[in-house]
Amino acid sequence: MVSSEPTASESRQPLSGVRVVALGAFVAGNVCPLVLAELGADVVKIESRQRPESLRSYFSPDHDVILEPSGIQTTAMFSCLTRSMRSVCVEADQPGGVATLRSLARRADILIENMGPGVMERWGCSYSELAAENPRLVMLSISGYGRSGPRGDYRAYGSSIANYLGLASVWAHDGVHFDFVAAYHGALVALGAWARAARTGLGTYLDLSQVESGMAPMAPLYLDALVNGRPWSYGPNEVPGAVLSAAVRCAGEDAWAAVEIEDLDDLRVLADVLDRPELVASNDDDARAVAADARACLEEWAKTLTPMQVSFKLQQAGLAAAPVQNTEDLWRDPQLRARAAFVEIEHPDVGLLEHPESPDRMSVTPGRVRGRARRLGEDTVAVLEEWLDLDGAEIEALRRGGAVFQVDDAGT
Repeated sequence: MVSSEPTASESRQPLSGVRVVALGAFVAGNVCPLVLAELGADVVKIESRQRPESLRSYFSPDHDVILEPSGIQTTAMFSCLTRSMRSVCVEADQPGGVATLRSLARRADILIENMGPGVMERWGCSYSELAAENPRLVMLSISGYGRSGPRGDYRAYGSSIANYLGLASVWAHDGVHFDFVAAYHGALVALGAWARAARTGLGTYLDLSQVESGMAPMAPLYLDALVNGRPWSYGPNEVPGAVLSAAVRCAGEDAWAAVEIEDLDDLRVLADVLDRPELVASNDDDARAVAADARACLEEWAKTLTPMQVSFKLQQAGLAAAPVQNTEDLWRDPQLRARAAFVEIEHPDVGLLEHPESPDRMSVTPGRVRGRARRLGEDTVAVLEEWLDLDGAEIEALRRGGAVFQVDDAGT
């Protein structure tokens, strides 16, 4: 169980010593720095008390309203996506606020932002302005359509991006799918630029469009239209080139297993499992002729078994099969449990919850959850002392002027 604050980076953490300023919100703006934090970077998440992170009030019908001691709301989703980072509260519209942001940027290796169009420029924190003070800075901007072009100033959320790219047409509404795609693209290019800066001393500005990064996994769906002029349309659960592929109904309510029989050898194995020797084929033409019968036999066999039983029996014979799982199935999944894919995190306001562990499982430098999500401004003083070498009087002056906020035991 993880309950303590983020600890000092260990030598086994690949990004130990790397400093990241995160001016991100929603999913993409948090998951991207989260990836770096769980690889060892010291990630400082900047928030405003006047306009806290949107995920703190993300509505869920089965989620009670949870307040931190300061009165700021928080949620399980926020605690999951901002864990392993430190929290600093800065008010950019107060005297000293922008200067504090710029000072943090001067000491950072990477700055990640997905603010609204023009916000960084209004603060005097454009890349050119920040790079003039920190030439090694890598700055990553994540936006819906990119920071240039006719849609460069458009607002975008996950739902509009999913519809723009056609995901809602071919799959279903999913308001966060491309946020995760963009977050990992962003983490990858930021690390590449940071490695270049470490080698050359030259920083980089990275302009990441969620639409463009989202096109990469959608490419197979665009291909037929681009090459053959045929629009995508719904079809059966069939894999082109496979002898047989299907999602077959199993015992239980809405219970299914996905099966793919790739070639003649697979068909011969399936015939043995089902004890139906008539399904064996000697050539591709024979295989196509018996495919319908093979499917009918497979469906008849599977309907008395659970999806996990179907998958286990076929996998034991060397065939590709998997249960069609829902979220509860995934939570109980023995494979994920065996690989420690979940970790318990105790949060003083949200309580004890299981979160996904870092998926970056390098053998020598593994990623790991480094601590719970922080209360708003919980680390303001510590970061200003460590990063900016400010003393108590200087920090108190900023606090009294409203530029920064540090929560105390009384919540003030």
